[in-house]
Amino acid sequence: MLTFLQQGGWLLIPALATGIVNWIAVARGQKRVEYVAKPGTLILVIVAALLLMRGADNTRLALFFVLGLCFSLAGDVFLMLPDERFFIPGLISFFIAHVFYIIGLNPTLPPLGSVIVLIVVAAIGVALYTRIAASLQQKGELAMRVPVGAYAIILSLMLFSAWATLFRPAWPAVARFTVILGATLFFASDSMLAWNKFVAPSHVVRMGVIITYHLAQFALTATIALAA
Repeated sequence: MLTFLQQGGWLLIPALATGIVNWIAVARGQKRVEYVAKPGTLILVIVAALLLMRGADNTRLALFFVLGLCFSLAGDVFLMLPDERFFIPGLISFFIAHVFYIIGLNPTLPPLGSVIVLIVVAAIGVALYTRIAASLQQKGELAMRVPVGAYAIILSLMLFSAWATLFRPAWPAVARFTVILGATLFFASDSMLAWNKFVAPSHVVRMGVIITYHLAQFALTATIALAA
């Protein structure tokens, strides 16, 4: 733990503090604070990731995770803007972020034994998308089904890639834990975001979206220092 903090992990502490400020701003509807705290949190996370990258054993994963964080920051900026025209650019930014996370997690094809994980993740993704697509059809937003469907696929592949590390012997147990935790929280965050936006808006769910999102990015960043 001391080595992790010395390498740059200590920056996740002020990042968490900034994230909590953001959570409170979302709860209170303080948009001006959110406009500063939301990107500010990811900027601190990215700096922490860059510092951790210097001592990383898996420099390939570190590089792609840093790129994923950078595109996540772009997505944060787009999605927090009130104009709906920025939703698709935000979706594209996060789509690219997940592509980088997937590449970082897959230096080779996923192990054959992870097929069972793929089946489970696919079933969850299909069930969730089916409900969201039905809501889009009811609202007459048919044009959104393709981009949302494409995003659901890439998000599910990112989740699968993280869980597939259970079948990669080179991965230390602690690194598996952090990357699986991060990917699962990310999947939960984006699922809640889609549900809140397209199915049933809820302030409580919106709070869940931002909290799980930041915790996901913290866990994925920690993985940079832990992956072999």
